[in-house]
Amino acid sequence: MKKLNVFKNTAMAALATFLFAMPVQAQNEVTEFGLFDHLSGGVVLGTTGLGIDLAAPINNFLQVRAGYNFFSGFKYKEDVDYRAKGKKERGKTTAEGKNYMGTAHLLIEAYPFKNSSFHATAGFYYGTDEIVELENTSPVKDFDEGEGIVIGDHIVCFDQNGYGHGTIKVNKFRPYLGIGIGRAVPRKRIGVSGDLGVQFWGKPKVYEKQTGTYQEAVRDDFGSESDKYYDVISKFSVWPVLTIRVTGRIF
Repeated sequence: MKKLNVFKNTAMAALATFLFAMPVQAQNEVTEFGLFDHLSGGVVLGTTGLGIDLAAPINNFLQVRAGYNFFSGFKYKEDVDYRAKGKKERGKTTAEGKNYMGTAHLLIEAYPFKNSSFHATAGFYYGTDEIVELENTSPVKDFDEGEGIVIGDHIVCFDQNGYGHGTIKVNKFRPYLGIGIGRAVPRKRIGVSGDLGVQFWGKPKVYEKQTGTYQEAVRDDFGSESDKYYDVISKFSVWPVLTIRVTGRIF
């Protein structure tokens, strides 16, 4: 029994030593950064959605990171107007909207001082230009030629089956500027960083899908106040970016 206790105590002591040694190993700090001499992986969460990326240093003052983000789709339904261009008479139909944004990014973080965690960020995002898709959930019957779903001050015409397929598009290439706290490649094994900035994605435009291809939807002088989502998003030529990144240094 005594031998068993000795073995148990020895094992517990070894386990405790191992557990206490792990944080010491994990907190090994990098004092100097050279060209691509370290690599980190990160998980990103924010207004760009959920993402993953890799980062490497260029020197003590510059680090570069690249990755992919996806913002997947909430769906919503609402009653929307439909009518022909230049007509005030309106009908109602139910439409379903879907949101999706998938973007790759390449960003450079610049640190004003060797040991600074504050940084300025510049680079770009590149991805899907269709950020919102809209379609009526059931076909409209006996519609007149030129009638369609009203989105803001545009009309998305019905196809031959009575469906209007609309989308809101922005630029695929989106320059980015921002500031943040934390390093893309942390000095310790684990790090947390945050960024605040904007993507310059241009003025959102409404397109309709006819015969398998997209074309810009017809503008209408009467406009509409029924599509509040478009009324908000059409005013933004930039997309605000707020992200939190949890990082692990691979080597």
